[in-house]
Amino acid sequence: MNGGNAHSSSGQGSKRLFLGVQFVNCGAYGRLYKNREGTAYVGGCPKCGSKVSIRIDPGAGTSARFFKYYCPM
Repeated sequence: MNGGNAHSSSGQGSKRLFLGVQFVNCGAYGRLYKNREGTAYVGGCPKCGSKVSIRIDPGAGTSARFFKYYCPM
């Protein structure tokens, strides 16, 4: 993941980098936010609570900003 390609929310205060995720099985949309260490985007499904973590690797990754995740059932 290249953190520079992620969207950022533009509210008051500092910008928070995030990735958009469609939680397919639950029919929900959510965001994964970059952790404080800058090593991963983390979050969870807003309906079932399934945790998601996408590691940031400067030497590999994708420029994609939106992903599909299939929650375990």
